[in-house]
Amino acid sequence: MTANPGRGPRRLLVIAFHYPPDNSSTGVLRTLKFTEYLADHGWSSEVISVPEDLYESRDPALAAAIPSHVNVHRVWAADVKRLLGVRGVYPQALAFPDRYWPWWRAAVRKGAELIAAGRVDAVYSTYPMATAHLIGLRLHRRFGLPWVADFRDPWIEDSMPRFRRWAEGAIERRVMARAGRVICNTPAMCQYLRGRYPRLPPERFVTITNGYDEKDFVDLEPEGIDRFEILYPGAIDAVNRDPLPLLAAVRLALERGWLDRNDLQVTLLGGGPYADTETFRRALAQSGVADVVSVQAGRMPYRRALQRMAGADLLLALSEPAGEDARARRNRTWTYMQVPAKTYEYLRVGRKILALMSGGAVAELLEQTLGLATIPPHDIEAVAQALRTHYELRRTEAAAVPQSEPLPQVEAYSRERLTACLAAELERIVTGGPR
Repeated sequence: MTANPGRGPRRLLVIAFHYPPDNSSTGVLRTLKFTEYLADHGWSSEVISVPEDLYESRDPALAAAIPSHVNVHRVWAADVKRLLGVRGVYPQALAFPDRYWPWWRAAVRKGAELIAAGRVDAVYSTYPMATAHLIGLRLHRRFGLPWVADFRDPWIEDSMPRFRRWAEGAIERRVMARAGRVICNTPAMCQYLRGRYPRLPPERFVTITNGYDEKDFVDLEPEGIDRFEILYPGAIDAVNRDPLPLLAAVRLALERGWLDRNDLQVTLLGGGPYADTETFRRALAQSGVADVVSVQAGRMPYRRALQRMAGADLLLALSEPAGEDARARRNRTWTYMQVPAKTYEYLRVGRKILALMSGGAVAELLEQTLGLATIPPHDIEAVAQALRTHYELRRTEAAAVPQSEPLPQVEAYSRERLTACLAAELERIVTGGPR
């Protein structure tokens, strides 16, 4: 389908720090899939990104997935932490608005070259990193091109240091005022930004969620183990995604005989930097269940992570800051606006889900699509009871088999459908048509 018959495809200039082969976050897939499927709607993409050696984790398979119709321009960039840090320590004031701000000049120059060559109809930038939006803003102001600002996470948080909140808030206000569309990846974030900027047209803020790509699940072979496996495939931390309440519930279920220690494994896959800290290792040792926990701090190739999801007995969802102090309440406000990208893969793969949270966007999504009730992580008794139920169900169910077709209510989150929504918004801001 061509958005602009007679002229050929429109061209989108994409400003994205995170792009394959980067494998540091599943957020990479959002931009990759948009650039892939926009071609079905008459849009080709020119991507400006950074040198591959700036990525902490790389997946060659993701690099191979970049479509041939997408041109990737990697321009000079630097990490302030590497340039100026001493043993990993550096002045935070030098990382404004992020550690990769040196990227700005080369990216603006390359963008200007592409625009001058007549190869761009609109600009799209995606956060994180904040510098991407500064690049998009500069190109928009210089050339007057329609601009879409995509937010994969909320930007300004109450927990930020005061100066940083003020300074970055000033940038955020400029982005909101100038972007033709502000794309949010959850309805909760979209609602929040409309309330934060009540003088701006509400139609400027649009929700396009994360999702799954159906072709990633074709011929997906489950990779399971010979024990009851509770799997969490993602980064953990001590704030928003803390596995310790689960481990406390596992200990309780073991003590009551609801689980068999010889038939159990909790797998923390791709746990990230926190999983490799002495703080977490000490907490794990004190949990009383370290012998049934397998921790892998580093990330694995995306395809294999899907295979591990498909082979697990129970997929764990974490999205709840612990505690009731002021800091925890502030963190909860922001966490409740986010839905980790893996949640949509959970929905597609069709395995059982144990969701530890009291509310928020993840809880709403799971309730709307699966009718799934979530459990507050502090309710250790209820979590242990849920583990007992899932363990007993496993004895009567067939071996793990990936869902051959998505549930009808899950299909709305396919990457193809979501990209169609983005294409429609691009067409509206380019042509000036109504929403």
